[in-house]
Amino acid sequence: MIAALEIDRIVAEYRARRTEWEPLLPRRRMGYTRSRLVACDAYEVLALLWLPGALTPIHDHGDSYCATHVLAGELNVARYLRTDGGTDASTSALRLVGRGVQRAGDGDALGSARELHSVENLAPEDALSLHVYAPRYTTFGIYDESGLRIALAPSRYDAVLG
Repeated sequence: MIAALEIDRIVAEYRARRTEWEPLLPRRRMGYTRSRLVACDAYEVLALLWLPGALTPIHDHGDSYCATHVLAGELNVARYLRTDGGTDASTSALRLVGRGVQRAGDGDALGSARELHSVENLAPEDALSLHVYAPRYTTFGIYDESGLRIALAPSRYDAVLG
């Protein structure tokens, strides 16, 4: 995994270049879009554009470390912890460990497959966030409120900008 200092550098670089890539982000009428800004063997950087009312299911990030940084707007985040040790998705159990609002300038991280979250834009305006995944991830688990993994989904993008 790449070091936290390297992730901070990557976030700073893409924040500084925001005027280059933000106008290229696709928009939808509802929900959120995931646009890949860069990918290499060690990591990938995505920009997520959240329309009002956008909501993710409870999900993990596979075996990838996930660092997020809100650039605009605010996001409501619910954090969960798998209490079964994270080894058998068919018998998972989740515990809600926190809820909070992340505003522009705030960051967060999920460090293991036992850490999960759901994200929602409850504000009346769009939100924008950067996500660094290390290493790149190709699949992630989606969970119901009881903690049972209900799907293993492929990572997909609405746009590939780099």
